Amino acid sequence: MSGRIDSATYASSISKLSQAAKHSDEIRKHLAEIATGAAFKGSQRSQVFLRHVVESALRGEFEDLRERSLGITLFDKPADYDTAEDAVVRVTASDVRKRLLQHYGKAGVASAIRIELPSGSYLPEFHFTQPANETASQEPAAAVAAASFAPAREGPVAETPAPAPSARPAGFGWRAVALLAVVTQAACLGWWFFAGRQGQTETAPNFISSALSQQPGPVQVVVGDDGLLLIEVLLGRRFTLAEYENLQYLSAPEVVTKKGLGQFWTSLSTRQLTNLGNLQNAARIADKLRSQGRAVSVRHARQVNARDLRSGNFVILGSSHANPWAELYDSSRSSFQFEDAAPGQWAVIRNRVPQAGEPAAYEVQRDTRTGRMVTHAQVSLVENHARNGRVLLIAGQSTSATELAGEFLLRSDSLALVMRRLALSERAPLPDLEMILRVSELNQHGDSVELAACRPIQRRKD
Repeated sequence: MSGRIDSATYASSISKLSQAAKHSDEIRKHLAEIATGAAFKGSQRSQVFLRHVVESALRGEFEDLRERSLGITLFDKPADYDTAEDAVVRVTASDVRKRLLQHYGKAGVASAIRIELPSGSYLPEFHFTQPANETASQEPAAAVAAASFAPAREGPVAETPAPAPSARPAGFGWRAVALLAVVTQAACLGWWFFAGRQGQTETAPNFISSALSQQPGPVQVVVGDDGLLLIEVLLGRRFTLAEYENLQYLSAPEVVTKKGLGQFWTSLSTRQLTNLGNLQNAARIADKLRSQGRAVSVRHARQVNARDLRSGNFVILGSSHANPWAELYDSSRSSFQFEDAAPGQWAVIRNRVPQAGEPAAYEVQRDTRTGRMVTHAQVSLVENHARNGRVLLIAGQSTSATELAGEFLLRSDSLALVMRRLALSERAPLPDLEMILRVSELNQHGDSVELAACRPIQRRKD
């Protein structure tokens, strides 16, 4: 999201996504009251905008809540319109926020439900008020039961890198709680999100279905652990795969006691957290593979151990910073490698053997002409260790990059683009390979993706 959402808003946005589904009737009734109330009476455009974003969120249609999609759907803009030049969506969203404030400042002051549109986002939040005596005994991160649809980054925002623990002020606890709002609870909301998509049956060929069709058997999709990311930011250090597998990263350090972060630490150490981009990717991939008769399970990184990943077919979402299991697969044969980066910093993807026209490193950059951020995703297709299945690794420098990489690989033209770059027939079996995808982001929402580099990887000889 562009613009910073303050800590209180972030903290109140933490919830299970399924909470919104349970209260959809109440939310729609409340929405009707707002749209027909005095605050929105003077703007039909803002009424339509608010109704659209709320209904889309309740239906789980998050792809429709990007600036470009809103411009096309609500304002009849052409598919290639320049969102940097045409601010109609941003202006309307700003007007909606002002009118919501007006509504809740007057008629809506006693509402049991509160709808908000956080600054810099087009994804609404739904807050359900509770009596003060109930919230007083709860941890700060759960003080307001809410359903947040705000997308998340795979790591904290690069513009505000986290200082070392010794330099953190006493108030860091609430800022840490604020960071928790960038993640959602996979164990509870993931299955609700997937359940609404089971009826979809797409059959068009694409890279993912082709990559995994060469090895029969079930497929496991492993989503990243954003709780690990937040722990690393809190402590200012990275954990190794061995530490992750042995759960050493869950031991409460001294700083937790000193800063009074016991309840927050409990939240991080006991909940399976991931971001919405991971869930969206996992849902799309699972839908596609199930439509072809494949058995698919979606698991959180904390539910997995090294033995699970030795045999079978897997899709691993997220870089090793968020999903340490990516480290299991030998990168010594890979040309593209993520460099280690301090928590809160952008990771660089090194190109160890640049080919003609390729840079030596793929870094996050801002396009000074358009204002868009340019990020990248690394995709690798390799054998598992038992050589009886394949592993697809999708890792972006941001959540948007990871998410759009998944969208690209599911496109009907993705297989043809890759095979053409490898100079292979579309009917040829996919070799082990790696690629770099270039993603353009605006306000941390990816709006375009293209294949930047692609090459085969030599299989192990042992």
